[in-house]
Parts: sequence; C-alpha cells; structure tokens
Amino acid sequence: MSTRMRPPRAGHLGGRVLALLAIPLLALNLRSAITSIAPVLAPIQQQLHMSNTQASVLGALPPVIFGLAGIATPTVIRRLGADRAAALAMVLATLGMVVRALSPGAVFFFLPQFVALVGMGMGNVLLPPLVKRYFPDRIGALTVLYGIFLQLGTALPAFLAVPIADAGGWRTSLGGWAGLSLLAGWPWVLLSTGGSRSAHQDADADPSGYAVAAATGTRIAVRALLRNRLAWGATLLIGMTSLNTYPIFTWLPQILTDAGISRGDAGSLLGLYSLMSLPLALTIPWIAVKLRNPLVLVIAGLSCYLVGYAGLALAPSRAPLLWTVLCGLAATGFPLALALANLRTLTHEGAVALSGFMQGFGYLLAAAGPLVTGLLHSLTGTWQASFGFLGVTLVPLTIGGVLFCRPTALEDTLPPGPSEVTGTAATMR
Repeated sequence: MSTRMRPPRAGHLGGRVLALLAIPLLALNLRSAITSIAPVLAPIQQQLHMSNTQASVLGALPPVIFGLAGIATPTVIRRLGADRAAALAMVLATLGMVVRALSPGAVFFFLPQFVALVGMGMGNVLLPPLVKRYFPDRIGALTVLYGIFLQLGTALPAFLAVPIADAGGWRTSLGGWAGLSLLAGWPWVLLSTGGSRSAHQDADADPSGYAVAAATGTRIAVRALLRNRLAWGATLLIGMTSLNTYPIFTWLPQILTDAGISRGDAGSLLGLYSLMSLPLALTIPWIAVKLRNPLVLVIAGLSCYLVGYAGLALAPSRAPLLWTVLCGLAATGFPLALALANLRTLTHEGAVALSGFMQGFGYLLAAAGPLVTGLLHSLTGTWQASFGFLGVTLVPLTIGGVLFCRPTALEDTLPPGPSEVTGTAATMR
C-alpha cells in the first residue's frame, strides 16, 4: 500500500499556526540544561564539593538520558499523543532546572538534572514526527526553522552563563532557563486541549487531513528496526556525531584554560562552538532535500573534525578561535540525521519509530564520549589521547553516513507483516 503525506485542509490552519510557534519554542529548550553547566562548572564543583569523577559522570549523563528517553518516548506518544507528550517534556525540563539550582550538594544535583534531561530527551524525539504531523508539506523549511532555534538554545546558555553567574551566582545562571522552558510548554497545552484539540485528533483519524494517509497508527516494531541497516545507519550517524559533540561541551573550557586561556574567554568560545551549528541548521536540511544522496555533507564534516581536533590536541593556544569554529562546523551529521528521519520515512509512525530508535540507541553510544575522554585525560595528563579516541570514532560515523544517506525509505526496507507498514520509495519526497 502506498502512503502519502498530504497538505493541510483549511480547517486545520489554526492548529498549524500555533504549532508553528510551538515547535521552535520546544527546540529552543532542548539543550539549556547541558550548555549552561560547563562554563560555571568550576564554582559548582567548589561549592557542592563535586569531584572530577562526578563531573565526568555529569558530562556523560545527557547522552545516557537522551538515549533512554529516545527508547521510551514512542510509547509515551502512543499513550498520551504527541502534543501532550511535548507539554509533559517541558514540565519535566522546568521542574528539573528549578530544583537543580537549589541543590545543596553534588549528589542532590544529579536527580533534578536527570529529570530535566528526561524532558529534553523526549523533546529530541518529538521534533521530527511533530514536523511530519503538522507540516508534511514543509518538512525542509520546518526542519531548518527548529534547527535554528535548537542551536540558539544551545549557544545562548553557554554565552550567558558566566556573565549571569558573575552578576547573581551560578544558581541564578542555571535556574533562570526554567522560565523559558515553562513558556515553551504552554502552546502544547493549548494544542492538546480546547479549540485546537479537534484539529490534532483529526490528524490521527482523518486520512484526508494534514498528517498521514491510511497507514497512520500502524506500529513499526522495534525488533524490525534492530535488523534494519537504514535504522542502524541513522543510529551511527547521530550517535557518533553526538559522541564527538558532548566531550567538547564538557571539556572545551578546561582544554582552553589548561592552555592558558581565561575562564571568560573559554566560556565564550564554548558559546561560539555551539553557535557554529546555526549555519548547519540553516543549510543542511535544505541541501539534504535537494540531494538524492547527501553523503558529501558527512565527508565535509569529517574534514573539519580532523583539522579541528589536530589543532586542539597539538596547539590549542595557537588558534583557538579557528579550532573551535572547525569543530563546531564539523557536526553536519546531527541536522542531517534529523532531516533524513523525515525524508527517509513515508508515515508519521515511521518518523516516530526511526526518530526514537536512532536517538535512543545513538545517544547511549554517545555516552562513552565524555567518560572516555575524561578518563584518558586523567590517565595521561594531556588531551592528545582523548582526541585520538575521538578520531577513531569518525570511522563508524562515516559508515553510518553511507548507510543512512542512501535514497531508500524505511518502510520499503522492512519485512512485510502485521506490525510493519510498506510503501513506495517514489513517495519519499
């Protein structure tokens, strides 16, 4: 059976307008619990008596929680619906960041951080299927839009963490972002209740609406994805990109301060590193839509990784701005994977299943990044071995890119059966 994504009917435009506000706001709040920490980690460690080992675990926590949330979120979506799941995600993020800022000690810091990351991990998985649900006719444009806000939400906390901490302390610096996540939850509450409720219910029930055609609601079994090359290619691409990203988020300020750069400048460079993903968010999804096989984007990212890592490992103080920019521009795999999660699926359920699978298992793989790089630094006293490890991980990243960039629809690669959907690759775009 062929399934096509169809444009919206006029009666559903009100829900789409609200979703156009809600999706970018959701994306804006999916990294603040992570990038707000590293620039002020030193005073946090000092006041909460947090050891370097605990700091390494703190750096590894985001991909672990994102991975677990990725595996669980498709079930939450089926039980609550995507809109309610998005509202719940922002409630958890808000609660976690508020309580985290009030933590009296290192141990108490981890639980609210866990809660906040669960909410943000749910949001990671929700973004691609929400775009496919509300804007199946504008996948490229909406992926660019939420990618911009995702990167802004990554960069701003890193840029502002030290100035806010200097003015009001690190607790204010960490807790202030809860207000933004609370704001982001309101549109999803409105979409899941009241006047917009009928619109999103129709999206699930009406095959002529703006979500998906008759195959909507057909579940794609996880066991089928476990045997699927495309799904594992997606997992390796986003997982290895994230594995290379989180060590930079965790350790870049220390790498630079170890090289003699001030704490304030190191925090600004971390913000710049985050901001470098903005041009990627602007261009990668648009290019991916145009290219039959966008593997060239992965290769370009690999080149930037190799040069940036060599610079940070061998001469970090020689051109820290250049090395930071190159490492930031290297992460082409992340926006590419998010775009392909829609471009390589035919249905809303396919996007939910693939997004949950690739982010769930991908982020679990990524958890090794901060832990291994921190351990290697502790054992050797330098950062060269850590960057050598990251260089090795570029091999599976490349393999993932080769597998995921092939112009094939997920549903066409699944064995036919009662728990899978089938389609035709001609309807991918």
